Amino acid sequence: VRRRLRTALIGFPCILLCDDNRVCVSLLLPDAKERLAKRFSVDGVFNYTSLLLSQEDDMLYVGAREELFALSLSDISKTKLQKNLKWGTPAGKREECSFKGKNLETDCFNYIKILLRLNSTHLYVCGTFAFSPVCAYINTSSFTLERDEAGEVAMEDGRSRCPFNPEYKSTAIIVDGELYTGTVSNFQGNEPVIYKSLGQGAALKTENSLKWLQDPVFVGSAYIEESQPMGNPVGDDDKIYFFFSEVGKEFDFFDNTIVSRIARVCKGDKGGERVLQKKWTTFLKAQLLCSLPDDGFPFNIIQDMFVLKPTGDSWESTVFYGVFTSQWYRGASGSSAVCAFTMAQVERAFSSRYREVNRETQQWYTYNHPVPEPRPGACVTDQARRMGIHSSLQMPDKVLNFVKDHFLMDSVIRSSPLLLKRSVRYTQIAVHKIQGMERAYDVLFIGTDDGKLHKAINANDKMHIIEEVVLFPGSEPVQHIELDPQRGLLFVSSNSGLVELPVANCSNYPSCGECVLSRDPYCAWTGRVCQDVRMAPPDSHWQQDVEEADTAAICNRTSLSPRAARPAASRGSRCQAVSIPANTFRVLPCPLRSNLAQRRWRYRAGASHFLHATPEGSLLVVAQAGRTETYECWSEEQGFRQLLANYCVAAEPRQQSSTTPRAAPRTPHVEQEESVVLPGVFRSEQVHAKTYWNELIAVCGLLALSLVAFSLFVLYRNRDHMKSMLKPGECPPGAPQKKPRMAGKPAESLPLNGNPIPVSTSDHKGYQTLNDNYICSTPTHESSPENSKSFSEASDRRPLNVKETRVEYSPTCPRPRVRLGSEIKDSIV
Repeated sequence: VRRRLRTALIGFPCILLCDDNRVCVSLLLPDAKERLAKRFSVDGVFNYTSLLLSQEDDMLYVGAREELFALSLSDISKTKLQKNLKWGTPAGKREECSFKGKNLETDCFNYIKILLRLNSTHLYVCGTFAFSPVCAYINTSSFTLERDEAGEVAMEDGRSRCPFNPEYKSTAIIVDGELYTGTVSNFQGNEPVIYKSLGQGAALKTENSLKWLQDPVFVGSAYIEESQPMGNPVGDDDKIYFFFSEVGKEFDFFDNTIVSRIARVCKGDKGGERVLQKKWTTFLKAQLLCSLPDDGFPFNIIQDMFVLKPTGDSWESTVFYGVFTSQWYRGASGSSAVCAFTMAQVERAFSSRYREVNRETQQWYTYNHPVPEPRPGACVTDQARRMGIHSSLQMPDKVLNFVKDHFLMDSVIRSSPLLLKRSVRYTQIAVHKIQGMERAYDVLFIGTDDGKLHKAINANDKMHIIEEVVLFPGSEPVQHIELDPQRGLLFVSSNSGLVELPVANCSNYPSCGECVLSRDPYCAWTGRVCQDVRMAPPDSHWQQDVEEADTAAICNRTSLSPRAARPAASRGSRCQAVSIPANTFRVLPCPLRSNLAQRRWRYRAGASHFLHATPEGSLLVVAQAGRTETYECWSEEQGFRQLLANYCVAAEPRQQSSTTPRAAPRTPHVEQEESVVLPGVFRSEQVHAKTYWNELIAVCGLLALSLVAFSLFVLYRNRDHMKSMLKPGECPPGAPQKKPRMAGKPAESLPLNGNPIPVSTSDHKGYQTLNDNYICSTPTHESSPENSKSFSEASDRRPLNVKETRVEYSPTCPRPRVRLGSEIKDSIV
């Protein structure tokens, strides 16, 4: 993926340059504009996870741990425009939570998980409430919780609406006063549910006994008005879509395989009359697959989904942008991908064949038989109305029984990654459609798990990361992104706070070439400055080229040809004077403003003997007495050249010291062709440094003496063993000699009890073979019936214990000797 990356730490005039291997360096830029950003945080308040952008009253509502805030969209940082609401957990509830085994310091609080607008006057809010979820209503005019006649906060049971555990992901959406949630409905968190409540009709939920959901993790939901425009020939109903990842039971692998899903229900669903009572009759789900086109490597875990809806009634042009990670890893670190799915793909999947499961083998198969009419899982359409079916309560039982077991679609919704990033984990995404000077573009704002925000654009089927902004220096994960398309603002939250920043920062591109090469659809060149296209008058002639980034066509009056002669320093920036002592070195930095540009150092040909290019692109120069050298750093990208740095290095004389480099013959040699030094070139020679030959010789001598002394010590300690090795036929002094062998009766062929055995060749060899010529042992006992009988009887009467039986082994006599009580026998294995 080609990218042009400009990274700025909010609040500081610096830029973070990263290459494809994610090697980053933070550099100060004197001409870099600070990105206008505003922060909001309160001491002692954490987990700013719920954001609600309300255009009705120009407010941003924020839900955190046991606290809610109402911030003015004009300036979220102004204290006088803020309202706060405390919704804490009683002490009794916290003690009950701790008694259930939860952490009193982290779990037993009220974490706001649902914050939605119910109507023009009230908000609907739900919190975990120390693992006892509850819901309440907020009056927007006074920003207070509604209370009952007794003065207590009017709360409702939050089960099946809000999760018990604050770490569990859930989703919720309100459509026409009805709440649709995807969460868990019990304390253990093992009963997932898609639940509809707050409406006039009966509450509906998924069938848990049929395993419609398999340990899902919900990441989002969306409302699509597919009944529009009014009077369409299909007469379809509006639908609510849910996005989640779950265990894919259709894959029979050793380990559980995670798959991403898209599920839908109809807004007019009322459940069944006899079958699926108070259950969904229109619940269907299909697989979302984001995989590489070459080898099919899957990014199977969905992290977030943004539904980009078109303006007007053309819901068919809806695009689903999802952020995916992989259950598996390539190399040592994970990767992330951004995939897009069209509404046409989703419609085809839900109109395809069904899958069914064999209850005995639990294997899934494609259902290839005819299906009942009207189509199971579909909303009530004009075709169903012509059959006399005007509600799901009138659906035939055979249709509802079919839906119970055929809720999974056979077709897979596939997409290739638009953006692929290795060693980066994306968490959130928001997409803004912006009208450029030529056409409209989809700009992606993607949050990472280390507190950064990536701004990307897809042009000519190539994704370009325009900018990377460091939002939270503490490397906190981005937890929520809320986009205000009318004001062009982004609201990004994390555990510690909230940041507001504009979607465009055209002032970061001071020149025409940078403005064009940025490929930022928000920015265009007016002829003098880089300006936001939304401020362009109707008859403007602003220039923009997002697809090709042709600087020659737009900036032909200001750009320089790459083949032109070396420009004088006066054409660029002012020469920066650098004075250092003679014969010492200094590192001259040259920060690139684009990852796609190449850095070129230019200097006098005679100065090439006194410099060295570092791997980071800086230039290490050695000052020469009585001379002043000029070093220019140029950036070149697609024919556009820009002077980034200009240094005038002069030497000031000083006294000679022992650590000062003496001369230049040992400096690296640089080729003099155009006097250009590339930053990636390495040299084996080094700048003048002190030699350590004398110290090296002394250390080697001491090491040799140590080795000789150690060898003599080892030889002295093993002198007896070496003598025995030199004379293998002799036993050590004091060892009794073995008697001569008796002819015809070898001692080795007799067992320990003296009974004769037939001579046979043994296949198993012990410590020694039976043909040893020299044996050192204790005197062999004479083989006699008396000795044999007494030994056998003693062995039969009293078994030998561990203390009386042991093996003796001597380096000089390799054969083990077994001590049996007070006797020693030579062992034969």
